[in-house]
Amino acid sequence: MSGTKRFIKLSSSDRSALVEGFKEGEKATYRQRCHFILLSDQGYELQQIAKLYEVSRQLVARWFDRYEAQGVAGLHAKKGQGQKPILRVDNAEHINAVKELVAQYPQDLNPVLVALEKRFGVSMCKRTLQRFLKRLTTPGSDFAE
Repeated sequence: MSGTKRFIKLSSSDRSALVEGFKEGEKATYRQRCHFILLSDQGYELQQIAKLYEVSRQLVARWFDRYEAQGVAGLHAKKGQGQKPILRVDNAEHINAVKELVAQYPQDLNPVLVALEKRFGVSMCKRTLQRFLKRLTTPGSDFAE
């Protein structure tokens, strides 16, 4: 199939929806995927689109497939994609452990990191722990006192 040319021809309503997604979409990846389809409608080949965005031809083809099967809605990232959080702000065990360890070592997060790794079997950098603490201390959270 690498030798065949593949284009997606759009109706005016589909084109309008994709232009809106490209200009107004919340996520950059969604805007990019809308642009893939719009470029195809303008006569750009898979390989040209892939080169323009510095991605593989197969990636562009997969998004063409998703668009053809599901329409514009198929260009959104599915729920659950991406890396899962190491510590969760909705997990009481995580919150309590972090509270207890930060109270025990208020000036140094390194022992906190070591203790969390032993307790939960997860490794994280200091910056990840800092982001978790920041989320806990935002107004309205249980940790903000």
